[in-house]
Parts: sequence; C-alpha cells; structure tokens
Amino acid sequence: MIEWLRNFFRGFNTTGNEEPTDSFIDELVEKGCHYNEDENWWERTWLVATKTGAETSKEVYEKDDDGWKVVMYGNTGDIFFEHKVDGTK
Repeated sequence: MIEWLRNFFRGFNTTGNEEPTDSFIDELVEKGCHYNEDENWWERTWLVATKTGAETSKEVYEKDDDGWKVVMYGNTGDIFFEHKVDGTK
C-alpha cells in the first residue's frame, strides 16, 4: 500500500540535495507527511480537539545547509518547537 505513495511522491523533491526515495523520505511518507512544493518542505497537520472546538498544528521537516530540522507550528502559525533531526537514516 505504501508503494503507491512512494511512487506518487517521486519527483516532488526540488531541493536537489536528496532523492525522494531516501530512507528518511520514505519514513516521512510512512508517517503521513506530504511534500509541499510551495514551501519546499515535508509536512503533516495535526488536529487536536479542545473544549470549544479544535486546534491544528503543522509538523514540518525541512532541509537546509546544516541538515534536516523539524519545526512545529501552532494554531496561529507561531513556532513552539524546533529541533535538528538525523536525516541520514
């Protein structure tokens, strides 16, 4: 089942620094991330129920000159978590 997702995402990576078939990219796809071409990053959105409705958070994986990092954006777009990750898996 995951194979069709891998095939779907082939060619979406435009950074030129890695292939979409990297094991790290495969891991992101298996987690439910998709590639956002406009932002040049991998992302997934979390929906959390609250007492009065719901809030969303965006989990973003981005590669820059220093390597991969994960950034969590809150309901209003503010960053509440940022951490370097090992993208060489």
